[in-house]
Amino acid sequence: MIFPAFAQEGDKSPWKVGGAIRGNYQYLDYVPNREGVFEFDTLMGKFAYDDGAAIGSGQIRYYRYSRRQTGGADSGEMVFLQHLWVGYRFIDKSELTLGLSSQPFGIYPYTGNNLLESMAYWAGYEDTQSLGIKYSRRDGMLETQLAFYPSDGGYGWASASSGNALERESARYSFHAVNGNQESNTVIARIAYEIQHGKNGRSEIGLSYLDGKIDSTINQGGSRDTMAAHYAGSFGKLGVKLQAMQYNYRLSGSPTAILIGSYGYSNELAAKGNIYIANVSYALDGSIGPFSGITVYNDYSVLNKSAAGFVDSSQNVTGVSAAAGKWRVYVDYMQGKNSTFMSPKAYTGLGPGAETNNAGKRLNINVGYYF
Repeated sequence: MIFPAFAQEGDKSPWKVGGAIRGNYQYLDYVPNREGVFEFDTLMGKFAYDDGAAIGSGQIRYYRYSRRQTGGADSGEMVFLQHLWVGYRFIDKSELTLGLSSQPFGIYPYTGNNLLESMAYWAGYEDTQSLGIKYSRRDGMLETQLAFYPSDGGYGWASASSGNALERESARYSFHAVNGNQESNTVIARIAYEIQHGKNGRSEIGLSYLDGKIDSTINQGGSRDTMAAHYAGSFGKLGVKLQAMQYNYRLSGSPTAILIGSYGYSNELAAKGNIYIANVSYALDGSIGPFSGITVYNDYSVLNKSAAGFVDSSQNVTGVSAAAGKWRVYVDYMQGKNSTFMSPKAYTGLGPGAETNNAGKRLNINVGYYF
């Protein structure tokens, strides 16, 4: 999820190397043994290269889940690539990249201000990494991006066992079709136009379209298509992000849900639905004690499902982020219904969901040291 840049201004080397270590305090009102626990979250390593023409970037992550987090008899571990690509910047500043990179779709690279992003992320349509080729260019206020991904990028390593329920195929950063289904030959087109208004104001309006194939070993092969319209605006210290999108999996046998996986676990996702996002943020002046760069925000998203009998999913995150030197802190109060990581309905929440016992509250405090 969100990973702040660590390049230092004034450093003339084309290489930037760094990483982060993060811990999480969690209070989940629907999981008794995770009410008030601070645990290790993530270890990251990252590099970037930019000599003006040749460019490249990569990031690897390590996660360890305690028994409290897996809910089983065993703890679990995972290692996977977040991204890894190389590219070239042309004289006109357009860029061509090849490798595991972020899909150019919707508000780019992500809509959320909080650490756990939005409903679009959990559905596999935000901050999504795939293996392929991407071309980006800017002509005045118009930005155009085209991408082709023959593969979803595969998965990493996980200490999968019956005691921790980890799935190796789901050991990856972003959500993709898993467990018998696999994304392939995905084509994406994105255009965005920027409008300046006043000295400290700007707006971006954009359209995105995705079309891809689903290969299957369980007789569910077919295709998918997704379209989105978005608006992202800044008015001085106030930020607004709005997005509406529609996706549809057209699969053999017409299943009402498909399995998608990330972070070691798979979840059901309604095969057809609409996702709406409305986020607002405000950057505060000055500092409070050692903290500066303070931003308060509220991020809301909802998944409306098309299948009869399926119950909609929603999540709302109210929070604040701040920095103190190389430290970065996110304090998020989360409320979710049929939400993957914010309610009791983790496996089926984005699929059929439930009318009752489907709501949860979560206090999440993430503390990271970025070096």
